[in-house]
Amino acid sequence: MKNNITERGLDLIANHLVTRIKGLSFKKEVELYESYLSPNYTMFQIQTLAERMAAYMVMIGYTPVIQLEDLPENVAGQINLNDSKYVYIKIDKSRFESREYTPIELVAVIAHELSHKFLWIHGFKDTSAKIEYMTDACAIFLGFGEFLYQASDMVTAHYDTDGTIKRCCRKLGYLEKWQIAYLRNKFFGLDLPCVKVYNTHADEDENESNSGVSWNTIALIIAIALLIFYLLFFA
Repeated sequence: MKNNITERGLDLIANHLVTRIKGLSFKKEVELYESYLSPNYTMFQIQTLAERMAAYMVMIGYTPVIQLEDLPENVAGQINLNDSKYVYIKIDKSRFESREYTPIELVAVIAHELSHKFLWIHGFKDTSAKIEYMTDACAIFLGFGEFLYQASDMVTAHYDTDGTIKRCCRKLGYLEKWQIAYLRNKFFGLDLPCVKVYNTHADEDENESNSGVSWNTIALIIAIALLIFYLLFFA
């Protein structure tokens, strides 16, 4: 999903984030968090992972609670935002049971949802859709950018009901891949390429469509010209 956030917009988000969150500094990105999950991960493993992540975010006194619930297809996770010390995070029941979530995706989802609570604790009480971009930026600021980067455009494979392997490409998060790289560079002094990649298939389809319209127009003009020529000289 594209958005219209420019480099300048990302700078404003990052500066606002750093200015509002005083006293906390994360020197490097976190590593190995997906290693806490086995391929056949359990709820206990996911719960333990969430607790470790909350501790790393210095969410002292707050306890994440992972819940299973039927979520819409385009929703990877949900959180209930309030002043409670218990942080209820929902993940999709069917995707958990089929292990459709990859470990990297689960880290990215939990990092995003916990970042909602982190922002809430630090005075960001906005619950509108526009806070989602700030939330992704916060997860990157907290050190989970690598997971968001990979999950933003991930090809997955799993067995279908008839035993065939089904591959699909899906995107998690609200920031584009180049925007995640840009913020990672800004927060941690990395040197990742920030290439703006567009949907080449959509562009090709659009070009073909435009090309089709142009040729039809040209053919019509030629036909009219031939008709006029015939009427003038042969009628």
